[in-house]
Amino acid sequence: MRKILIIIAATLAGVVLLATIAIYWFFSGDGMRRALEQQATARLGQPVKIKAARGQIFPRPGIGLTGVEIGEPVRLTLSNVDLSTDLRALLSRRIEDARIVISDSTIQLPLPFALPAEGGAGTGAPAGAGGGGASETAGGIRLVSVREISLRNIRIVSRGREIRISADSSLSGDHLTLSRFTADSGSTSLQVEGEADLEPRVDAKLQAKANKIDVDELLALATAFTPERRAARRGGAPSPPMKVAAQLKADTATAAGVQVTGFTTTVTLDGDRIALSPLSFGLFGGSYDGSLNGRLADSMSVTLKSRLKTLDVAQLAAFGGSPDTITGTLSGEGTFSAQGADMAAVLASANGKGSASIVDGTIKRLNLVRTVVLFFGRPAPEKQEATDKFERIDTSFSLARQVFRADTFSMHSRDADLNGTVTLSLENQALDGTIDMLLSEELSAQAGTDLARFTREENKVVLPARIGGTLQQPSITINATAAIRRGIQNEIGRRLKGLFGR
Repeated sequence: MRKILIIIAATLAGVVLLATIAIYWFFSGDGMRRALEQQATARLGQPVKIKAARGQIFPRPGIGLTGVEIGEPVRLTLSNVDLSTDLRALLSRRIEDARIVISDSTIQLPLPFALPAEGGAGTGAPAGAGGGGASETAGGIRLVSVREISLRNIRIVSRGREIRISADSSLSGDHLTLSRFTADSGSTSLQVEGEADLEPRVDAKLQAKANKIDVDELLALATAFTPERRAARRGGAPSPPMKVAAQLKADTATAAGVQVTGFTTTVTLDGDRIALSPLSFGLFGGSYDGSLNGRLADSMSVTLKSRLKTLDVAQLAAFGGSPDTITGTLSGEGTFSAQGADMAAVLASANGKGSASIVDGTIKRLNLVRTVVLFFGRPAPEKQEATDKFERIDTSFSLARQVFRADTFSMHSRDADLNGTVTLSLENQALDGTIDMLLSEELSAQAGTDLARFTREENKVVLPARIGGTLQQPSITINATAAIRRGIQNEIGRRLKGLFGR
């Protein structure tokens, strides 16, 4: 009996050894490499070359490929591909509980081949797990599940943009679980996790965080890597667009050169449409809340809704190239639309309407009091203060062709109230506008009784004036002709009232 057991054990060992040798020969032989090249070439419609194929016995049966090149010229280069799966499932022509590792590879988009059409045998898109729900790959092998899909140092290039990615994920039927995904484009580095359904279209829900984000680059990458919608192989119906929704957080970010902090948004990408809503971050000592909706193409078109709270105007002016000109705290809101190749171009073409208020500030070199005193013919003090304080500025404005137009502008200060219209050119920072200066009772008293004809109401003098100069060197010039005309009109009116005893 013992001898029989020994013989049986030896026979089994021999069978296992022969099977192992057969498997290794099957996977590592040059014939297998050529067969894979022929099948892949026929399936993709593009030349496929494989430098080497090797067999793998332990820890699980599998195959390893090196130097895979697809396309003419080559658009897809896979340096190393390792696939292992359950042996019993593989003998039953199923890929089940598989492990796929792709490393040190380059993908240039768009790919030189179309994705397989949906439905029927041969579809490359995985369907439901198990039984008839699994998809069928080349050679009639069904794809049931992939326990691990790992990407290591994959370089993806599209429309002049490049990102490097690494990932760990798993696939069960048509459901992809992304446990770790990193993407680095140089200025933007993301860490992502989430889930995605691959049928009937790609629909992903992700959470992403980063130490830093370049919003300009993020939009450019979204444009570059948005796949073109292709018609199906039969029937001509367009393929459904990909949809991705991602909650995105970053410690710091930049947009059109502006540094912001605490960047938080939900990004929704649906085909060629993108939305960042809600969108919030801190900037210039205050906060921004709003949304961005746009369409991605060679030229982006966006609609921006903004609400600003308590921004440091001095920081804002310094960023705009006019340091040491104005101080105060800014709040406002507006809605704008724009179009451009990048965020800087988008901002340059913006147009829309809004309102803003600045409180508790100064406008340096405006010399409001000095201007009034000189107009009254009184000598200015030798050391006239070069800073004019104000309590509040309110404006309703429109923006078009890089010109802000304050259709209603008012400034309240201790010495005078200003009301009128003002324009500011963003290109050369030039100011232009007409205003009425309602002087305080204290400043009006300095005018003397000879200028009583300028009094408009009660004991306050009203002077028509023009705003000019630039943000760096603003100026107010009192319109003497208009002032005299108004004074004559006021004086005639006063005398007519006296004539009729009123």
